[in-house]
Amino acid sequence: MVYPQQGIMIAGVKFRFSDTSAINDSIQERKIEDVEQFLAQLDTIAVAADTRMTDSVIQIIRKESIVSLQFKDGNSSSLFSLFEALDHSKETDERMHIFHYGDSQIESDRMSNVLRHKLQEKFGGHGPGLIAPVPITASANIVQSQSDNWKRYTSYGFDDGKASHSDYGVMCAFGRFTPAQKREDIVAMDSVDAWIEMRASGMSTVNCKIYNEAILYFGNFQYGFQLTLMQDEVVISEELIEPEAGVLSRKWTLPKKSGKLKFTFRGPDSPDVYGIELHGTGGVNLSNIALRGNDGGAFKRVNSFSMTPVFNELNAKLFILQFGGNAVPHLSSEQNAKSYGIAFRAHIRRFKHMMPEAAIIVVGPSDMSTSIDGAFQTWPYLESLRDGMKQAAFDEDCAFWDMFEVMGGKNSMVSWVTNNPPYAGPDYTHFTPAGARKVAELLYKAISTEYDAWKATQTMQ
Repeated sequence: MVYPQQGIMIAGVKFRFSDTSAINDSIQERKIEDVEQFLAQLDTIAVAADTRMTDSVIQIIRKESIVSLQFKDGNSSSLFSLFEALDHSKETDERMHIFHYGDSQIESDRMSNVLRHKLQEKFGGHGPGLIAPVPITASANIVQSQSDNWKRYTSYGFDDGKASHSDYGVMCAFGRFTPAQKREDIVAMDSVDAWIEMRASGMSTVNCKIYNEAILYFGNFQYGFQLTLMQDEVVISEELIEPEAGVLSRKWTLPKKSGKLKFTFRGPDSPDVYGIELHGTGGVNLSNIALRGNDGGAFKRVNSFSMTPVFNELNAKLFILQFGGNAVPHLSSEQNAKSYGIAFRAHIRRFKHMMPEAAIIVVGPSDMSTSIDGAFQTWPYLESLRDGMKQAAFDEDCAFWDMFEVMGGKNSMVSWVTNNPPYAGPDYTHFTPAGARKVAELLYKAISTEYDAWKATQTMQ
């Protein structure tokens, strides 16, 4: 009644006020009314659970739903190597590893913690996986501290934490306690002390609290350094480590299956510390590697030679690649969304090149809302970006999991934010811990149901 539909100009700025009914329609037309009821319905849907014999060939009959893993032409064979490894690990107690890469949606081990717990319950295994020497956020499973002379260097982000090389390692980041210098600029007598201390959190799951082996991954240092490992104030190991090329590691069998670990470094030049692995002697372990603010581009800035040795030693059998959300606000056209999918296919190829036998599951972005004409709605081109990621996964014969549809599709984020308790935060982007758990449980269900269907074919042979 007051403002014209086309808006008014004030000091060169156009102001528009949308019709109230239009705002209500834009939020309510396609949003789910009851998140709990919607998720409960998903939980009862069979993902894939039948087999049949045709001309002596056993086939998996997939009953897809929005919670299912999706495959090109419905062919789930790209995960068979993973399922075989899970069975082998359970039967022989040979350790295998899963790497969960993602953006800030998986920070603090939120979604990964659920997957790890359920997989370790079903197939055996202990420990929290790889721990960053300089974490960006606190973990749900590890209480960690370090001396204040550590600095974090990453292959992503826009801060000054960038190295002069691309050997960032398996976590796409490393820590140092001295700046990197040329050998001739280092004073060999000027030793520097640094330490990292960690213990299992009281909130950690039972299996995750148990670890009787530790591995330190490091490299790129000019002078030898003294490394001491203590468990509950008792010295486990002391060693002078001389410089060598490549990714180096030190492995220890611990006297206790838990307890406080302290790694102490002393030397004139810090190594690049890529991560600390904590695990049991066998079974499944899963590492949470959250790359805050990244859209997957971090991988192209990391030398594969600094990643592959760790993948091989830990026996990587699955990579979960969960990205897309950080690209969404920057999309301005359908072509942008298509280009992202093409770029993401290159990231998938990198992992396939490094570990050809490992399976890959691509997880698409969640719904995300922005204010459009005064109403919170799904970001423009988000669905097109999701489609591009799905196509990239299919082109590389990988599994795809559609987190956007699992949430309820377009404009579902509003319902997740207003749910009681809230399943997403007031930024209309990130899950709350409760929401992350819900989504992770559904992802595990999708993986587990595919495994169960595959397992049924093994018993028929």
